[in-house]
Amino acid sequence: MKKVLIHSFLLLFVVAFAACGGGESTEQAPAEEQAAGEQAAEDDGVRTINLIGTDDLKFAVEGEQEGLVTGGTTGQYVILEAIEAAPGEEIRINLRTESTMPPTAMSHNFVLVEMGTDVDEFARESLGARDNDYISPNFEDNIIVSTSMLGNGESDTVTFTVPDEPGEYDFICTFPGHFAGGMVGKLIVE
Repeated sequence: MKKVLIHSFLLLFVVAFAACGGGESTEQAPAEEQAAGEQAAEDDGVRTINLIGTDDLKFAVEGEQEGLVTGGTTGQYVILEAIEAAPGEEIRINLRTESTMPPTAMSHNFVLVEMGTDVDEFARESLGARDNDYISPNFEDNIIVSTSMLGNGESDTVTFTVPDEPGEYDFICTFPGHFAGGMVGKLIVE
């Protein structure tokens, strides 16, 4: 009888272990692929800025970096105020949204516009462009680069060449209320 109980227990243990996947994690491959992609991006010589879109309507970075103007904090991150760049420099923006809200209530994008663009008007007109990632068709020709609109956990990467003309270029998030809430910054070309 003891043998039957022991064998039954062992059989139950083996079945339970197999049902759980034997302790293997199937989520390692995407993380490894992402790490490999980030390593390749670091090796290509393009300056990469990892931005985080936050619930308190800020563009943030993980810490202070050369070429970035920061101020204040938001949670564990530093608020990005400006990006300093040289004319013709290549920059890669990785934007990731971190939010506790559904995408319909909180999503972010990064939109860099030509110098001299009326960003107030651009943001106002973009409020009604829901089907176009909240980017007004009237201002599409003013955009240097933009990411997709991203909900929690989503990310997008764009690479662009900094304009040759020195000056200040605005970047904003066009999700309704975010420009007015302060989700803005400058690309300073000098």
